[in-house]
Formats: sequence, structure tokens, C-alpha cells
Amino acid sequence: MGAEELLDNETERVELENELEQAPYRARLLPARFHERTGKTVAFSTIKRWLKERHWVWKRCRRSLKTKQDPVAFEEGQRALQVLKTQEVAGEIDLFFLDESGFSAGTCLPYAWKPQGKTLALPANSPGRVNAIGLVSLQGASYFHTVETTVTSANITEAMAGFICFRITEKLTVVVMDNAPFHRKAERENQALWLLSGVWVWFLPPYSPELNLIEILWKKIKYEWLPWEAYASFQTLRSALLDVLHNYGEKYRVNFV
Repeated sequence: MGAEELLDNETERVELENELEQAPYRARLLPARFHERTGKTVAFSTIKRWLKERHWVWKRCRRSLKTKQDPVAFEEGQRALQVLKTQEVAGEIDLFFLDESGFSAGTCLPYAWKPQGKTLALPANSPGRVNAIGLVSLQGASYFHTVETTVTSANITEAMAGFICFRITEKLTVVVMDNAPFHRKAERENQALWLLSGVWVWFLPPYSPELNLIEILWKKIKYEWLPWEAYASFQTLRSALLDVLHNYGEKYRVNFV
């Protein structure tokens, strides 16, 4: 007998879904609430099976900036970015996405399979943090600059200087950045020099991190590519991170499509 047959009253099913939508993190309270409302007993496993049959999934929640987005600016930004991608495919420009991400042994602990009853533990309070400034293209090209201090406009300037020396092309290179104050400051102070070097900066609409495709790379590194043992100390984390960055495009790849 399927879960749908056990929950055979359409009104009851609708009420269950409404309750879950209002408090999606409290699914285990549903059997008790169901009993209070109907006098019937239903196991949580039955509700869980019913949800799976209806293609509900248990996933990590995340914070979103969409409530702060200007929908008109966001749509215009999407269209402009699509034009840039089309120009790159046509060979008219090179397109890179810039952003930075921080790594420390005390954050971003990976999920891991383990035998029931066994605890997988890593040292707590491991000091140290490395910030990676990256520029990546949809074609797999990349340039990375790391610092062990808070990222400033001076660090962005250093990263862009290294990136410009790294480039070997006659084409215009467009670098996509978000609106972080230190990005804006670095661009204001270096705009003329960057343009003379064939680099033009295009800023994303405010509060639109999903349009900056390098975010996909950071998630891959933190939650898939860094090995478990990397989190044992700051030194092992830094070494593993530099190995990933050095081998990006060969051993490590992202399909942005």
C-alpha cells in the first residue's frame, strides 16, 4: 500500500502540504499535528514516503538576496551578460568572471559517510585564513591570486596586474565583477591603465551573485574537491587549496553550461 493510499483524504493531504510549506524545517511535528487535527495516527515514515512520491526533497536551505534585487536591472543584466557570452563564442572578446572567497580549517566542513555510531572529528579552532581572488572563463582559462589578509582594493589591483601579465591575446578582455566597494574602488583607480591593457570591467546588477559564474567554482572547491584531510589544519588546507587552484582546468574542471 502506497503512502498516497494511507493519506486518502485530499483535504488532509492539502493541509499537510500547507503546514510543511509554512514550517519546512519542522516536518517531524507533522504526525502529532495530524493526530490533533484528525484523530488519526500516521507515522513520520509514511509522511516521508508520501513526500518523496510527490518529488519533495530534503535539502540544505540558503539565504537569498533576491528580495533586494531590482527585477528590471536584473533582467537587463542577464541580457547584457548573454550578449557578452555570445561575443565570446564568436571569438570577438575574452570573458572572465572575478570574485574572491575565503577558506579556513574551521569553516565549510564537508559532509561525509561514516559508520553508524562513529564520529568523524576534526580539530577545532584552527587559526588562519586564506582568501583566493580568482578570474575564470567559461572556456577553462583561469588566474588566481591568494592573500592571507582581508581583501582590499589594493589586492584586487595586484590580482588584475598579474592577470594582465598572464593574458596573451590581442582581443578585448571583459572582466565581470560584483559591486563590492573594493571592486569599485580598484576599478576607479585603475580604469585607464586597464583599458590601455585591453581590459574592460563590467559590473553585475546589485545583489545578483547567481550571475557571477565563478561562484560555482568556489562551491566545487569547498564541498567537493578539497579532501577530508585538508581540514586537519590551516597548513594542510592552504596546501590543498593551492593544489586545486594550480590544477584547475586540467585535473579539476567546471562545466558552466
